[in-house]
Order: sequence, then C-alpha cells, then structure tokens
Amino acid sequence: MTCAQQLLLDLPVKPNYSEIDYVESSCNWEATQWVRRWPEWPMKMIAIYGEPGCGKTHLTHIWQKKTGARFLTPSDIPNLNPHDVLGESPAIILDDADSLFQKDGAHDAGAIEDWMFHFYNLVKEKGIDLLLCSLQPPTQWAVTLPDLRSRLTTILSVAVHSPDEEALKAVLFKLCSEHGMTLSSGVGEYILRRVERSFERVRALVTILDHHTLSQHRQLTLGLVREVLSEI
Repeated sequence: MTCAQQLLLDLPVKPNYSEIDYVESSCNWEATQWVRRWPEWPMKMIAIYGEPGCGKTHLTHIWQKKTGARFLTPSDIPNLNPHDVLGESPAIILDDADSLFQKDGAHDAGAIEDWMFHFYNLVKEKGIDLLLCSLQPPTQWAVTLPDLRSRLTTILSVAVHSPDEEALKAVLFKLCSEHGMTLSSGVGEYILRRVERSFERVRALVTILDHHTLSQHRQLTLGLVREVLSEI
C-alpha cells in the first residue's frame, strides 16, 4: 500500500457542515431553496435524495441549525419507540432513511415498516416538520406494506444531483485556501479532470495534499499532485 493510499484510509476527514461552507450551484439549487423556505413549507414532510457525496447531508445539517431538529440515523431506530423519537422535538431529521428497508438482513423488514408507518402517522398528527435524507425518493424505497407505501407518496421529494464542475471547483479552491495552500488555476483544472466527482473525495484529496505539503515542505505544484494521484 502506498503512502497516499494509507493516508486516505487513516486521516479522518471531518465534514464541515456550516452554512457558510455550503456551495450552491445548479445541481442543488432546488433542494437549497426548500431548506431556505422553511418554515413556510406547504407540507410538513420533505425528502432530499441523491447519490453519496452530492451534499445532501450538508443541507440537512443546515436545516437542523435553523430548526433545532433532532438528528436520527438508521442505527438509532431499533432502540427507539416512535413516541420517544418525537418527544419535545420541534422537528426531525432521518438521515439515510432508505437504508432501513434494504433486504440485507440488517433489520427486521416487517418491524421496520411498522415502525415507519406509526412514525409517519405520529409526525402527521402532531404537525412536526420532518426532513428525510436518502439515496432514492420515498416512492422507490423497498417497502411492501401497502399503507406505508401510500403514505410515502405524499412526501415532497427533491433531488440533489451529482456535483457539477462549478460546484466541485468552488469546493476545491475553498478547501485549499482554508488549508493555507495556494492552488493555481492550471493545477486546479488538472485535479478536477481526475478526481472522483463527489465533495467527499475532493475533501479527502485536499487533506492528503495538505499533509504532503507540510511533511515535505513543498508547494502545491502539478508535480506533487501527479505524485499523489498516481499513488491513490
């Protein structure tokens, strides 16, 4: 395993979910407008969906700061009663929601569907705002319970598309600047033509480049970038 590969595995890349660090572009414009529009939502439940690394979780954290929402992940669900989830929470976020229904044996499918059915009804009854985050829209989740399927069709679903060139470029240059690295336009274009098109991979790469510039006392040059990319 090369040095860069090891760094990619070992270096923790802590996501920055602040609103000031969020990059808005055509790929996430519609979802961003819905988050900003709250609390003037025409309905109380919205699902933001898109492939991994597209930035949808960043949006949910921005919404959480606005609403004080309770943030839940699938691992929380088996240990919580739907009534306990709501509690005194003014709003709820359920991240990675569709993974609950994957047929991989990780969850009791019937029990999870019953849980979500009662959870939906309670949220509706109490008028609590709910933001779901998933890979697919709720209408495409692997749900078999008819009553739950019909309820999922009522949730407004908004896509976050794969990061476009504009968004990736903005994130790349912003992160390099935050790390104190000067990135030329030429080197930036070189990176963008070769990096995986996700915000997470761009962040991971910048972390590795920062480590190399500091440990080797080098500038962020095309040569250094080539060395790192060839090792990953």
